[in-house]
Amino acid sequence: MEKVLIVCVNYNSYEELNNYLLSINNSASTTQGRNQVDVIVADNSIKKQNLELNCFSHISVKLVRLENSGYLGGAQRIINDVENIYQYDYVAISNVDIELSSNFFENLLKYQLDKDIAWIATRIWSKAEERDRNPKIISRPSKKRLQIVNLMYRFPILDYLYTKTLYKRKAMYMPSPEMDIFAGHGSFMMLTRHFFEHYKKIEYPIFLFGEEIYLGELIRLSGMRVRYVPSLEVIDMEHASTGKMKKAFYYKCNNESIEYILDHFYNE
Repeated sequence: MEKVLIVCVNYNSYEELNNYLLSINNSASTTQGRNQVDVIVADNSIKKQNLELNCFSHISVKLVRLENSGYLGGAQRIINDVENIYQYDYVAISNVDIELSSNFFENLLKYQLDKDIAWIATRIWSKAEERDRNPKIISRPSKKRLQIVNLMYRFPILDYLYTKTLYKRKAMYMPSPEMDIFAGHGSFMMLTRHFFEHYKKIEYPIFLFGEEIYLGELIRLSGMRVRYVPSLEVIDMEHASTGKMKKAFYYKCNNESIEYILDHFYNE
């Protein structure tokens, strides 16, 4: 039996969370007991709400209330406390403003996982932009590239101009085949058991952003691979939490994340 753990991070998005859980339950129902799907909700919300957890017949759901420790910060607090994380074939870290396709777990059962794959980057279909958010980062960013990105976060007018001009060109969707990449999109990151054979814990100290590059760097240093697999589909319902974030805080967090990545992985 294939075992999957999904750790999803909720921040004041209970309606989206409920829809996400329903989609996970629906997808798990198609595999006729051939997999076990456990979901743990890291609830970073300011105003905590009760959640009905016994209405999902094909998955187990647990909610852990946390002080807001950010995205990967909240997820890693859950994952690092799981006794014997190796019991799971896959451990996914996700937002809650997404949904799994109805055949997600069926296709996951069919997938032949190589032993050197540490992260499966799924197809993440953006409804708003009508394109796949993966493969997000095909090759390792250069130090110069990250310095330019960091400059845009230090001076937001540059990021605004980029968003209104060059970024829009990315909206032209071109499907990609299955392939190795450097890192996938952070809204749904599915690590394999092989990742945890190299890294027993995840210890990313940044509140938000940069998670993809951080995990990509760990995997690169371990000699393992990130594999983009478009047959596994997630639907992105769009930024329920970060869309409400104040711009100044958004840029501050992005700047801190890039500074951390540069300091820890680009000093060679």
